[in-house]
Amino acid sequence: MSKAAYDMIVPPDMSFEDDKPTEKKSSVKSISQTKSIWDLCIQVAERAELNSTKSVDSKGVIQESNKSIESTMFVVGAKSSGKTSIILRFLDRDEQPKATTALEYTFGRRTKSNNMLKDVAHVWELGGGIALSNLIEVPITKQCVKNLSVLICVDLSRPETIWTTLESLLNTVKQRVKKVVAELKHENPSEANLMVAECLARYGSDHPDKDIVDLIPIPTVIIGTKYDEFQNFDPEKRK
Repeated sequence: MSKAAYDMIVPPDMSFEDDKPTEKKSSVKSISQTKSIWDLCIQVAERAELNSTKSVDSKGVIQESNKSIESTMFVVGAKSSGKTSIILRFLDRDEQPKATTALEYTFGRRTKSNNMLKDVAHVWELGGGIALSNLIEVPITKQCVKNLSVLICVDLSRPETIWTTLESLLNTVKQRVKKVVAELKHENPSEANLMVAECLARYGSDHPDKDIVDLIPIPTVIIGTKYDEFQNFDPEKRK
């Protein structure tokens, strides 16, 4: 991942800390306005942050609250597709990536410049590709689903595995999220309804396909990794 791509993930007025004391990083420079997958990642993160500060009162009015935010990012994808490298860059950790064993957890703390509160990002990574997809139910729970984002990584250097990996993981994530949202709706209808309403709003209330698509009510990003290898393939293989 390039430095520019990382800059697009971490806003300039924020820094991440792991469980070891670290100094706050210096501000980063503004970047191009060109839309890319990392622009979309920023939008997903900002949307998740905004949503986490919202609540709905008894009259159905959205209220804002001033409190620390806890968000969850769940990274899944093909084996050896660069998931750990993405997480290390996201958390600004200068470490060599190691093979992920089953399901691993880490976290980062973010300090905002305008207050003393620290936001926490819970980061889960599922190793082993689709072989251990049954472990998806561990990080996707009704306690965190409101502030959950899922990243699905597909390895472009192995195009023959892309569709199998994507279809399997996407369906598993979708089924689990729908089950959890149904449980949440039983316990807290206002939160569940807010999630669904904002999902539909992002898709567009006037979209011609809104009545036939099966939406996932959480931000879900698909990332194609190892493009540097993919671009050198023969045209026939790239097809």
